Amino acid sequence: MISAIQAAPLPQPHSKSWSAAQSHALEVLTEQLTLSTEQLDMLANEFVRQMRTGLAVSDTSDLAMIPTYVTGRPNGTERGCYLALDLGGTNLRVCLITLKGGHELETQQRMFKVSQELQEAEVSKLMEFIALSIKDFLARDHINATLVEHASDSDRLEMGFTFSFPVSQTAIDAGMLLRWTKGFSCAGAVGHDIVHLLQTALDQNDVKVHVAALVNDTVGTLLAHAYTYPNTCLGAIFGTGTNGAYLENTKNVPKLKTTAQEMVINIEWGNFDKDKTVLPVTIYDNKVDRESINPGLQVFEKMISGMYLGEITRNVLLHLIDQRLLFDGKSSTVLNRQWGLEAATMSAIEDDKSPNLIPTSQILESALDIGLHTLADREIVQRVCHLVGQRAARLSAMATAAVIRQGLSGSTGGDSSGILREYRHVLRAGGDESRVQDSTEALVEPIHVGIDGSVFEHYPGFRAAMNQTLEELLGPAAARVVRLETTKDGSGVGAALAALMAHKDAMAARK
Repeated sequence: MISAIQAAPLPQPHSKSWSAAQSHALEVLTEQLTLSTEQLDMLANEFVRQMRTGLAVSDTSDLAMIPTYVTGRPNGTERGCYLALDLGGTNLRVCLITLKGGHELETQQRMFKVSQELQEAEVSKLMEFIALSIKDFLARDHINATLVEHASDSDRLEMGFTFSFPVSQTAIDAGMLLRWTKGFSCAGAVGHDIVHLLQTALDQNDVKVHVAALVNDTVGTLLAHAYTYPNTCLGAIFGTGTNGAYLENTKNVPKLKTTAQEMVINIEWGNFDKDKTVLPVTIYDNKVDRESINPGLQVFEKMISGMYLGEITRNVLLHLIDQRLLFDGKSSTVLNRQWGLEAATMSAIEDDKSPNLIPTSQILESALDIGLHTLADREIVQRVCHLVGQRAARLSAMATAAVIRQGLSGSTGGDSSGILREYRHVLRAGGDESRVQDSTEALVEPIHVGIDGSVFEHYPGFRAAMNQTLEELLGPAAARVVRLETTKDGSGVGAALAALMAHKDAMAARK
């Protein structure tokens, strides 16, 4: 056995009204959707293997392990004013982040609407709109770049750019757009450096701003959390989508040529095991993948993120309806429609602790147009939501544990090369090190994991299930050492911190 800790037992039905066929069907579902400690340990070891493959070669089919050129982490002493720009969809957000040192900061921000016309216009039009929006923000909010505390004598504000579209990053301030998503189709952008396009628009419109860093929201989450907790090793998103970024020792990245000792790596873990060789996918997962806009890609994301949890659950419920084991075999137009069940609805059903599940009854009628149902029906729906949600949480913890194991790598014998090598006697590193004993004497500072996303923050029992799974995979000391914490505004604060760090590196290089 890997661990004596086992998955928490499922709650028993409130009533004894389930038929034998219903009980059997739920037993089968429970077996399909429940992951043992042994299964998760195997997945974590494979996750680490795919991480190392991605660190070694650029053309890997699973974990891309993209260098971000963000070297190191903030420690909370940083001071100064930096801009942050966040473009991830129809809203453009401009922020001024004032870092006060002592882990304290202030934020001013404004939102600008990106029209449908701009989303489809030539890219220079979009960039001009962004430049003028920044200029308007600086003017209206009376922000004078020459008056704010700054790290150099320049009259330009340094800016971090959170750009939530696929890019191939070649430097901290350079990235080629691979493709548009989220409804954007601006001509003249794909295949070009998005930072250069924006900087050109800023210069042409006399906006005294320099784009110092290009980041994604996961990297931003790590940096933002590190400003408060310097020992942050991982930033993760568990929301509509999912991803992780972590700090790696660059000597563990053969594909990277750099003089920096450490660098933040964007894992792109949603694509873990895209060929489904080890992930325990079910017929429901395969159906979701097959009917998605990107079949065969982001398979792991489709098992754990908020965009897909409701769709998995919907397919399970329809399977039970087709067997006449739920709602007397009757569905609804809403439940028959793809994406008809949302993760927020699942969350509300899971949160229902009433004896007869009356709130669930109201949810079924208002959200899914299911008017006729029994207490057994409501209990079964809640059980299915629980199974899907718990599996997502345990898989999320598996990825988290795998990144920590990579940080512990090289900790027994030879040259210790992991970022977290000082924890070698406290946490299980997996593989040959699975029997490392707990030693409270070796415990130093905790490992902080900054997490953003509505699923982690709001889904009932998600955080608790992650914490328990980490204990199973890393040992009992994980309860004391690993801290899963909510991080707010990584796309703003994190981008500003990336700009600060990039600017300091540039200033040091000039000396």
